[in-house]
Amino acid sequence: MSDMGDATVAYLNQLREETMRLAWGEEASPEDRRRIVSAAVIFGRQFEERISGRPVGDGEEETRRLLMDLMNRVVREFAAREGVETDEAAGFLGEVGTRDRVLEFSEVLDAHAESGRPLDELLREAVEARRERAFRARRGPG
Repeated sequence: MSDMGDATVAYLNQLREETMRLAWGEEASPEDRRRIVSAAVIFGRQFEERISGRPVGDGEEETRRLLMDLMNRVVREFAAREGVETDEAAGFLGEVGTRDRVLEFSEVLDAHAESGRPLDELLREAVEARRERAFRARRGPG
């Protein structure tokens, strides 16, 4: 198994079943969970490589190009690591719910690396924050 595969398994082993169901839904299979974690690891590494030592840019168009380039790189690496066609990888990662889960878990991994707090605890907090944001959005401004 590759280093990234080992990292993916190690991260999954730090999460309780209940937390994964809460974060990714009852319908997410063990394979879906593995792919979400794997894609989050790829995204985090690609993001760090892309922005390290380079100005991100100060315009909206520049930022959009950066993100598009980043996502294209993530899709290509994910496809290669998973042994699937680029179109299949793009379909999986382009699905809104999956993309949101990957980005959320990437942020959780960053928080884990910075704080050393348990991964399971941080993912639960991210899910609670998601619920709170949805509640506020339903209530509207004011």
